[in-house]
Amino acid sequence: MSRQLFSTGEVARRCSVKGDTILKWIKKGRLPATRTPGGHFRVEESDLLALLTKVSPPEPAATPKVPLLSHPLRCWEYMSENLRDECRNCIVYKVRASWCFRLTAALRSGSHAKRFCSGSCQDCPYHRHVLGLPTNVLVVTRDERLIQDLARKESDRITFRFARSAYDASAVVSVFRPAYAVVDENLLEGGEPRLLESLISDPRSPGLRVLLGVRRGMGHARAGKFALAGTIEEPFTAEDIAALVERYPVELVQPENGE
Repeated sequence: MSRQLFSTGEVARRCSVKGDTILKWIKKGRLPATRTPGGHFRVEESDLLALLTKVSPPEPAATPKVPLLSHPLRCWEYMSENLRDECRNCIVYKVRASWCFRLTAALRSGSHAKRFCSGSCQDCPYHRHVLGLPTNVLVVTRDERLIQDLARKESDRITFRFARSAYDASAVVSVFRPAYAVVDENLLEGGEPRLLESLISDPRSPGLRVLLGVRRGMGHARAGKFALAGTIEEPFTAEDIAALVERYPVELVQPENGE
């Protein structure tokens, strides 16, 4: 009789863990598996059922959708993982202002250094988040099914724009200042080697958090020398991206005239 076999991705979904967690269990001998001629692991139904009946898994489940930090972030924290020299010289940082845009409005003389900031406050990702406006997310991929699915899932939390190459991404950034960019790893293998560099170094989008979309079960992304905000496993959803955005809490404020 034929045996029913499950891929590591299918096992991960049934166990509510990441794909690389299943690979770790297999390599540590905690989960029996066989290899296909192509080198992929397969798990028998009986071994999967035995795994599901365990009281507690040896490793935690997927990353919980909780704030990354417990305190609301100020602009210099929200826009960069490390304190920039430009921010250190800004009066907003020196007085530890809660809302930089409020201080800007109060100091019409121009004492706000704005050395790191570019453009208007209305376009700033931090300003939009504080006012409860949708977070702008740029998705760079040639996966038309993913594009159509994300486009249908826009909400009051997330606004998407899409690009299919480094050139397209640059054009989108010029009119749509994203807070996050999700880059399909397949594009780096398909003739777009400068895509990450162009996004991260683009002066029109300071503070941009770049995530690399990786194949499910792949533990290491080919990010090279670039410092990324993290990875997100494909196929990801709009809710997955919204959960990442919510991990960076801010102190919300109701908009007033002139903001």
